[in-house]
Amino acid sequence: MRVTLVDKPGVRLEAVVNEGEVSFELSGRLARLLSPLKKLLRHLEEEKPAAVLEDRIVFSLYLPPLPSKAFIRLIKARLKSELLRRRIPEAITMAVTARCPCNCVHCSAARRSRKELSTKEWKEVIEDALDLGTYNVTFTGGDPLLREDLPELISSVDPDKAIAAVFTAGYNLRERVDELAEAGVYAVHVSIDSPDPEEHDELRGVPGLFDRCLEGIRACLDAGVLVGISTYATPEAVETGKVEDLLRLAARLGVHEVTVFDAVPTGRLLHREDVILSKRHREELVDLHLRWNRDKRSGPRVSVMSYVNSRHGSGCFAGYVQCHVTNDGEVTPCDFTPISFGNVREVGLKKAWKRLTSHPEWKRWSDRCRMQDPRFRRRYIRKISPEDRLPIRIEELERRAGEGS
Repeated sequence: MRVTLVDKPGVRLEAVVNEGEVSFELSGRLARLLSPLKKLLRHLEEEKPAAVLEDRIVFSLYLPPLPSKAFIRLIKARLKSELLRRRIPEAITMAVTARCPCNCVHCSAARRSRKELSTKEWKEVIEDALDLGTYNVTFTGGDPLLREDLPELISSVDPDKAIAAVFTAGYNLRERVDELAEAGVYAVHVSIDSPDPEEHDELRGVPGLFDRCLEGIRACLDAGVLVGISTYATPEAVETGKVEDLLRLAARLGVHEVTVFDAVPTGRLLHREDVILSKRHREELVDLHLRWNRDKRSGPRVSVMSYVNSRHGSGCFAGYVQCHVTNDGEVTPCDFTPISFGNVREVGLKKAWKRLTSHPEWKRWSDRCRMQDPRFRRRYIRKISPEDRLPIRIEELERRAGEGS
């Protein structure tokens, strides 16, 4: 099967699908100028897809399927970025609530306001995101499953423009799977911190949560919903092999993708820089990403952020092609960066995005996560006190930096 994705003066892009394998053909006089787009296409060709279904291929739970109008929108977003230098928030995470059934030791949403945008306000944010060119709308929290209107928010995401995904702790996932599927959810990511049930429950502060997660995962798979597992890698987890043990668990469960985030000092761990991975730890995780994705016939797709957010992959997404909206409307570069560029209630998403992408720190591409970068942390994060409500406005941080506080 041959699918034409872009046919514009100077650029033609086609996808050739053959027995679950995809290759891309980029031609035209402008093709040589699109090296970052070529890099993305090469990754899609080489790495394991998350799912090969009868009517579509899912490269990753973070990307629209091929073929689809939303996937064409993805390609056009990259072309606009390269040819017109127009920055687009390709992915937006929305923390629709701060409420959560867990009490995690590493909670990234700690110290935030408990106020929540209304259903109407969230729909306006979603509409603005789609107008900007977003093709991935991901609902986070807290735990978004604690909002009764979550299916309504999911269904407000036009599937011809973007995918709608959910990150959840999994506590009440089994009970809500059917309504999520009916609303049109694209993928559900379930957080599992350890392959050991007791350790996972202890880290999350909820006895029996591990079993609830597995029940929810199986219910999603039975309902035909794409499923991912989200975890994070600490130095200890890398050294003891727990990260790879979790990948093996995911393979047994039959999930489609596993996302391995780096342990990032944020939220409750904002000033715990000892959790930052060393160069050796990141190299081991990069090797893990490559090894698991070479086998295209078995096991889940693996997205290791030590690889994805580095020069090997796409670099840091935060504030470059991604932003985050907190439960009370603050716009930050990502859900790990506690720095706000405005509230959607006051300035709207579009203006906040423009402020963010115009800032000297975020207008440039970075080959690593800023929240793990010593220079960035000295400049911004160390200016945040333990008493500050998060996120904190960029203007306040720069004032403190200017005062040398």
